[in-house]
Amino acid sequence: MAFMDPDAQAFVERLADSLAERSDFGVAELMEQVLEFLHIEALSIFMLERATGELLCKYAAGPVGQQVFGLRIPVGQGVVGWVVKYEEDLIVPSTDLDPRFYGGVDEQTGFVTRSILCVPMFQAGQVIGAIEVMNKTTGHFNDEDVLFLQEVADVVADYG
Repeated sequence: MAFMDPDAQAFVERLADSLAERSDFGVAELMEQVLEFLHIEALSIFMLERATGELLCKYAAGPVGQQVFGLRIPVGQGVVGWVVKYEEDLIVPSTDLDPRFYGGVDEQTGFVTRSILCVPMFQAGQVIGAIEVMNKTTGHFNDEDVLFLQEVADVVADYG
């Protein structure tokens, strides 16, 4: 079993404490810090709307965040849709080589997604959405990043 780096663990604990203590501390501030900590270009949070079977982008950060916010994706489409459908973490080291990657968003926005890490979010044992991060700028996504993003997903799920 892998364990999270002490710095990553301390970071997640600070985020959780901040959410618990400050009503003005929102998901946007938390996600901006995640961008910096993970050294990534973009991040999005998709929430499952069970009535429609769609994922709705509730938060997006990065160069095209405003264009991605509010985007709807069917469960099962793209990496985030796959993660929610199968309730599993997923690292896509090269989007060019993975058929689960849906390039339509890149075509619409002009953003170039090269790599992805996506983890599901759960509440009371039910999948409620997923957090997706793109384009690590230092190295490649790894198991340590998965553990970190899982912890962040737990914090966000508890908050939301």
